[in-house]
Amino acid sequence: MEEELLKAVSARQGYGVLWYTEWLSSQEAHIHALRRIIYDGYTKHQRVTLAETGSFGLTLFLDGYAQSSEYDEFVYHEALVHPAMLTHPRPEKVLVIGGGEGATLREVLKHPSVKEATMVDIDGELLEIVKRYMVRWHQNSFEDPRARLVVGDGKKFLEETQDTYDVIILDLTDPIGGTPGVQLYTKEFYELVYSKLTDQGVMVTQATSTRYNIDAFSIICNTVAAVFPVVRPYKVPVSTFFSEWGFALGSKLRDPLSIPQQELSERLSMLELKFLDEQNYYHIFHFPKFLREKMQQYRGISTNKSPLQIKL
Repeated sequence: MEEELLKAVSARQGYGVLWYTEWLSSQEAHIHALRRIIYDGYTKHQRVTLAETGSFGLTLFLDGYAQSSEYDEFVYHEALVHPAMLTHPRPEKVLVIGGGEGATLREVLKHPSVKEATMVDIDGELLEIVKRYMVRWHQNSFEDPRARLVVGDGKKFLEETQDTYDVIILDLTDPIGGTPGVQLYTKEFYELVYSKLTDQGVMVTQATSTRYNIDAFSIICNTVAAVFPVVRPYKVPVSTFFSEWGFALGSKLRDPLSIPQQELSERLSMLELKFLDEQNYYHIFHFPKFLREKMQQYRGISTNKSPLQIKL
């Protein structure tokens, strides 16, 4: 297993552990000490490595990139899910596209109003690995009677379903050039998402790093704004990603910053969260001046003809 891992990623032996190099961008990399490899292999869609790292504990890597770690996965997943769920007055029917670890589904199901949560992920082999080895993430959310798991292409699912949803959560890999994920960040795709939302519907997508992919983050936010009447970018610190991580929320009606304070307080009090509280909720939507100025430098949007593609 270690011999194969050495062939696939930049790694070297030293100090009694295996060293795993993760390229954050074409200009930057981080080296992880791997204490133990739990799983390493290929599915039909991607390379999956699950390992105990020296700094972040159990960490899932897909195609060489850290997806989440036990150190702070809750920061990412709480931030992805709850602002959108709270923006809708009473979310009952929710769709998650991606979210293989099951943690996004876990957070959705914390809301007592939810009656049905559908999760669509293309990689069924990954889901089996997750179910077996990443219980800390999914916490048996797949077995919740409100949960429905679909193995398939998320875009195709949206195109074919007759259902509409109160909240759609896009927990996707980055739009890296040459990967299918590129088509899930376009104006045309967000128009499809819009068409599958109810009248007060809300969507949210992960939107890459606000540090080493500020151009991509800005373009994703611009693209959501080209479709939704209300758009709010926000960010949270995710140490596993060596960056504040960006998100883009699009709403048909309600602004996440216009939620009555009493309602926000009451609904947050019903959730058992580690990161997001009332004070932090307002903070994540505010950007420092230098980041606002950087974001304004990028005016473009992503389309099918000219899609956003991150180059590594």
